[in-house]
Amino acid sequence: MIEVKDLRKEYCDEDVKTIALDSVSFNINEGEFVAIMGPSGSGKSTLMHIMGFLDRPSSGTYKFFNQNTEELNDDQLAYIRNEKVGFIFQFFNLLPRTSVFLNVKLPLIYTKISEEEKTERVNKAVESVGLTQRIKHFSNQLSGGEQQRVAIARAMVNNPSIIFADEPTGNLDSKSGQQIMEILQGLNDRGHTIILVTHELYTAEMAKRLIKIKDGKIVTDEKIKDRKIAKNGLFK
Repeated sequence: MIEVKDLRKEYCDEDVKTIALDSVSFNINEGEFVAIMGPSGSGKSTLMHIMGFLDRPSSGTYKFFNQNTEELNDDQLAYIRNEKVGFIFQFFNLLPRTSVFLNVKLPLIYTKISEEEKTERVNKAVESVGLTQRIKHFSNQLSGGEQQRVAIARAMVNNPSIIFADEPTGNLDSKSGQQIMEILQGLNDRGHTIILVTHELYTAEMAKRLIKIKDGKIVTDEKIKDRKIAKNGLFK
């Protein structure tokens, strides 16, 4: 699914050059659950932004389903972002005085599918995160954990090929964080590819593979032998 080779990202501010990524290489297959972990400033979020088509590398190769992304123009990248990729962020990025239904429907607004199918997709996505009973509530009437579950439903509504989760539990209490990780593990068990960016080892160990990054370089890339399973009783 993803092939990254000698990826480099530099930022220049007047005469100061900052290297965010330095010759990063790895592959990710369909159906994997990969955590990218590192301290603040390590380059992990920059890497996610490039893989999620929110930014471009300075050099190196990024292939998505064997397509060299360097050959794609901005409109083609925008299409992939909307149709193939789902994003979950630390700050939920929901419209506050808007219903759960409409928040989840947002990625479908400019698609050509019928209103009936849009409604069906939204209802299915909301049900998958256990919030059917809250679907008419405004997002600002929900708890933090519930808002993140809405954000996951929104990320899933287009049935993306891959889900990027950037510190999805970083703004939540431990119980709500467990619920979010349980949902992500459940999605992966059903075949969805997930890339999780985090600075927390406990959260990272709920993935199946861990890539550690420091100062823009990969220091380790290994499967997680003693994987933690999130169990919070949300879906039993």
